[in-house]
Amino acid sequence: MDRRKIYPLYMVIAPALVFIVLFVIPSTIGYVYAFTNWSAARSSNLRFVGLENIISVIQNRKLPVALVNTLIYAAVKTVTVTVLGLFFAYLLNREIRTRMILRTVYYIPVILSALVVGLTFSAVFETRHGVINEIIRFFGGEAVQWFGGRFTAVIAICAAEVWRNTGYAIVISLTGMQSVSPEYLEAARIDGASEWQSYRIVTLPLIMSIVNVNILFSLIYGLKMFDLIYIMTSGGPGNSTESFGTLMMNEMAAGRYAQSVSVNLVFTLVLVAVSVCWQKISEMWEYTE
Repeated sequence: MDRRKIYPLYMVIAPALVFIVLFVIPSTIGYVYAFTNWSAARSSNLRFVGLENIISVIQNRKLPVALVNTLIYAAVKTVTVTVLGLFFAYLLNREIRTRMILRTVYYIPVILSALVVGLTFSAVFETRHGVINEIIRFFGGEAVQWFGGRFTAVIAICAAEVWRNTGYAIVISLTGMQSVSPEYLEAARIDGASEWQSYRIVTLPLIMSIVNVNILFSLIYGLKMFDLIYIMTSGGPGNSTESFGTLMMNEMAAGRYAQSVSVNLVFTLVLVAVSVCWQKISEMWEYTE
């Protein structure tokens, strides 16, 4: 080990202080407000109300819809982004002439802002002149009101989110594939394995730790989806596409500050529980060399 690359402990102090001051302290204070009567009408003389806000959030008729939608967004994004990331990474890891250009093209959506992606896909799925409906009309079908119902609106939002994040999954998967020793693949070919068998039996088990990182990131950010939903539907029609993020935003906009923070607290517990469960599950099939 090159001891010159071991940084002294005191270099951790500055980043740790920044993290504590800008994240830990504000978050802790915010969670404390969840147990008060904080609202637009009461910004001072706050009093402790115990679990009243938490109970109010749990009894909110919008919470089950937000919970189910959040899980749908997370599941669709996680599965689709992970599979597409592995598929395109497999193609881009081959010796093709334009692979560097293609890698750049596939990554471009990642660097676009949520506003640009949201407005673009809102135009793509627009009822009267959207690209999707124009294609449907061309083949003799009737235009679909994509944002007129829960099912179709969720499809549109998921499509935008998957398009936006697949490039990130490709980069991570490609990094893992390139780290696999060529000797393993050569040994598999000598034993008569086809290209697909080499990928399934050799490459995939060796990069499962990378795949698990992809899945975990997609799962967490899928659960935290807010920006595209708010831009494309604002949680509508009604509250049919509501997620935890938009529910928090709408509670805050209505002046119910303590309830908004309470939603955030409930969501944090859900997020931690899902993340811990997935990490425990993923440890079962990771390959240790």
